[in-house]
Amino acid sequence: MINEILSFLREQNPDIVIQAPSRINLINPLDAVEGDFWMPSVAINGYTNPLSAFFYIKKTSDKSKIKSFSIKEDTDKFSIIMEKEEFISKDILDFKKKFNETFRLFYGSIYRFYKTCSIFWRKFMETEFEIGILTTIPRQSGLGGSSAIIISILYGFSKFFDLLNNLSSISKDEFPINIDIISEMATKVEDSDLKITAGYGDRYVIAKGGLLFCSYYGKLHHKELSMEPLAVCDRIDKTYNIKELPLIICYSGVHHKSGNVHEKLRNMYLQEDPRIINGYRRLAELSWKSRFLLMKQDWKRLGVILKENSRIMNDIMKDAGFRHGIGLANNILISLIEDHHDVYAVKLTGAGGGGSVFALVKPDKIDSVKKEWQERLYEIVMNEKSFSSLFPTYPQEIRKYLKNAQFFKISISEGVKEI
Repeated sequence: MINEILSFLREQNPDIVIQAPSRINLINPLDAVEGDFWMPSVAINGYTNPLSAFFYIKKTSDKSKIKSFSIKEDTDKFSIIMEKEEFISKDILDFKKKFNETFRLFYGSIYRFYKTCSIFWRKFMETEFEIGILTTIPRQSGLGGSSAIIISILYGFSKFFDLLNNLSSISKDEFPINIDIISEMATKVEDSDLKITAGYGDRYVIAKGGLLFCSYYGKLHHKELSMEPLAVCDRIDKTYNIKELPLIICYSGVHHKSGNVHEKLRNMYLQEDPRIINGYRRLAELSWKSRFLLMKQDWKRLGVILKENSRIMNDIMKDAGFRHGIGLANNILISLIEDHHDVYAVKLTGAGGGGSVFALVKPDKIDSVKKEWQERLYEIVMNEKSFSSLFPTYPQEIRKYLKNAQFFKISISEGVKEI
């Protein structure tokens, strides 16, 4: 797939092509209330599906336009098709009207750049260009897909207009455009501009890359730039020589809107609901303890922590009013494989209510566990009696969503980059 994508992008004769990875949270979800905590997360690529957002930009003599593409698989072949294109409005008064339309992530990103860097806006207005966006991250999958698109846009324009780490490109009251500022801008795009409750975690991890242990201390209230600390991110895969994480991701096939989950949890946290506060404090303790196990690459004992993480998150989400805790589909997927003798733990990544889970397995058993997990899921999806015997209280209609489940082997990825 990646070769097909790169070949297609080269055919567009771009000036710049950007790739931004997806991510998973090892201890989660603290997103949107992570300002009181620290957490380990990792930027990832898939082995077959790159699980990335791609962005290209090139100068044109025509009116600026934006295109979105998708990639389809048919047997062993891939085809890339254009989903939508439109001319780009350069009237800032139109931007907020676009925040509920197809290209809302693009317009949100440009609006945030407009508010952050005056030279960007001058160059944006003076230049005609074509941009294209293609993502292989399943939509609303809990893998940071929206964040990857936003960061690819912000980083792409930073490179295209020579703004990245360029101190001469800012006025005295502005901040240089760098990876930290891009991470902050990306959070503000969703949380402030598009009104999607979100935290800093996804954005810093996707921008910086690697296995990160991040502190978001002092960032709970999401203040404007320089009115709160920047996140502190320690890249521990290089420090501890962690080459791979023995993980298998399963996207449930159930779309979810993470902002809806985060909004409810964030509001309860800010209102100091003791059930939510105590749950997150227990998660924070698991989080710092996990670093010592990652350091030792002690996957079995890490699995114990991840299982406890899942139990706590189910309780938190039930306390928050989510009837099925982290979600019907997620609990089904966890139940299917957690008893496997080569599996140390299976847990949620993302907001829950759909999205994705991942399994931590014996490093030399990834392929066999993945195959077994797929077979067990296929059995309950195709066989009503099998489903009923395992999940007698669950509605049968969940099976139609699980038909769209996807499994991924993954690798630790660098952050957003030009390719």
